Amino acid sequence: MMMSILWYYRPEHTDSGRRPEDLPDEIFASKHRDHLSVACIDDLCFVLTFNEYCRYRRFLRLLQEGVCPVTTPVPGPEEGYCRKDRQPPGCVVPERLFFCRRVYDYRQKRLLKNPY
Repeated sequence: MMMSILWYYRPEHTDSGRRPEDLPDEIFASKHRDHLSVACIDDLCFVLTFNEYCRYRRFLRLLQEGVCPVTTPVPGPEEGYCRKDRQPPGCVVPERLFFCRRVYDYRQKRLLKNPY
């Protein structure tokens, strides 16, 4: 079985390298597409928007402090939130949680603002 994927880049894997304004869990989207075997899949990770990431981290912090959050970190589907199914289920290992604010154009070797 084969899959089509779009690559994400860590800041240190770009030509400009990691800069002081890059946050530790930040990755960059790209339009770099590959077709790979599904046997290449190592593990699952979650890539959130910056706002989703901040809400989720706050949700985890409340859980660690023993405070039971009254609301979920993301609005419910009845409110028309189409990314509800892309949220991490419960607590996720921090090494598998990322956020994306920018797009890396690998051909022109520059960062662009994420239009989404």
